Amino acid sequence: MLTKEDVATSTIVEGWLRDLSLTPTPRADNANTWNLEFTVAGAPTLVMNVVNPKSLPRGVMLVCGLSPMPAHVTAFQGLTAQQRTAFWKDLRSLLSRESVEFQIDGVVAECPKAVRVTALHFDDGLSLDTFARALSSVCKACADLVVLFTERLGDPNVSPGGEFAAQKTATQ
Repeated sequence: MLTKEDVATSTIVEGWLRDLSLTPTPRADNANTWNLEFTVAGAPTLVMNVVNPKSLPRGVMLVCGLSPMPAHVTAFQGLTAQQRTAFWKDLRSLLSRESVEFQIDGVVAECPKAVRVTALHFDDGLSLDTFARALSSVCKACADLVVLFTERLGDPNVSPGGEFAAQKTATQ
């Protein structure tokens, strides 16, 4: 377990990311004492951040944000009001997990603008093991989120304009 002093710098978490075969890149922002960005390869590839929020100096938060592609937004606009409501209900149900928190930007009448999935742990409960489990939980929730968008709104990889957009959200 760590102490408040241990999370005041990113040194230990940087080491853990390297232990997990991930490459952290320091990012500066005003909301966090430190911010490390890294990429988790896979299907989908996720750009994530781990931060020490200034407002929670004893906390370490994993953050992954996703934004729908224009093809998803267009497909959502083609849904009936009942289908839109069902999409949002399923989205919230999918992300309602014990080990992660989420924030959805938007309203039921429109396609979500962005979705952020986070996991927060405090120094007295942090170890490489709990960190790795939190990372896994955020990755699984984000992968399920991509599947929901793809199954309901189509695969943007087969339409012009590309792939599901990973969003750098820790600094927003």
